[in-house]
Amino acid sequence: MANQLPSAPTAFGLGPLPGTDLVNAADIVISETPLPHIPQLPDRGIGSDAIGRTAALLDIPVEPGPRGWRVAPRPRTQTQFRDQMERDLDVLEELWAGKVDQLKVQLVGPWTLAAEIEMANGHRMITDPGALRDITDALAGAVDQHKSAVDKRIASTVLQLDEPRLVDIAVGNLKGATDYEEIRAYPEPFERLAGFGEFLLNAPLLIDAPWQTADLKSLTLAGQRDRVAGLLESGARLAIAPIEPSWLWRYFDELQLDPAEAALDVYAAGGGTLADSAANYRAAREMAEGLR
Repeated sequence: MANQLPSAPTAFGLGPLPGTDLVNAADIVISETPLPHIPQLPDRGIGSDAIGRTAALLDIPVEPGPRGWRVAPRPRTQTQFRDQMERDLDVLEELWAGKVDQLKVQLVGPWTLAAEIEMANGHRMITDPGALRDITDALAGAVDQHKSAVDKRIASTVLQLDEPRLVDIAVGNLKGATDYEEIRAYPEPFERLAGFGEFLLNAPLLIDAPWQTADLKSLTLAGQRDRVAGLLESGARLAIAPIEPSWLWRYFDELQLDPAEAALDVYAAGGGTLADSAANYRAAREMAEGLR
């Protein structure tokens, strides 16, 4: 999968925004970020969350279950979620086509999908090597189709893969279907992700990925700083949360690196309101401009 990446530094939102109004959310995104993204509106309810949006694109039938998401006999509910995403693209095409050069799309990565979706027997897909392979292959196809659709309708796409369960997966902390089931750890998760080409990895764990998010204020222990330095020295690109310039310079002094020579972007999370989100996005954009 070939994904063209924007040049660093740039700024962007991670995806989720408050409320249910796509038009207003889209206005915030395009007004405040140099790399716009498709707004995700989880306040709309089930199916609008990250798992539901990604599952809607899979060729494996998936539906909401009593404990989250599960493989379904038919794609009935999934079709409803897919239709909502198509309607969203209709709106964004009308608003943005011809106005943006690149657009970031966000989907949940294969590890978190396999951890969150249960098979018919109630066990997580990650516990079955065949099911893990199937969900990875299905996601690869969904990514290609989704990116192609957005490429044609709005602008060339940049892929973000969200892996919020990566820490639990890497250290083996996932709970099994019963108290007696132990789910193995996967301490080297990037091999499975590498097949998705160039993308931004949004995860709470730093791994050997070429481009990933990193909250530097949560990475202040000596070993964590060494990890950040090693990634940057190897040519990796990091997207960091907005922080005070003086703090950033002190942090890089401790790393014995020059932030002006590092490949850094700035990301913003949504706030409690769209106004808060706009302020967060603006802060990220201004910080990215200061890194140039």
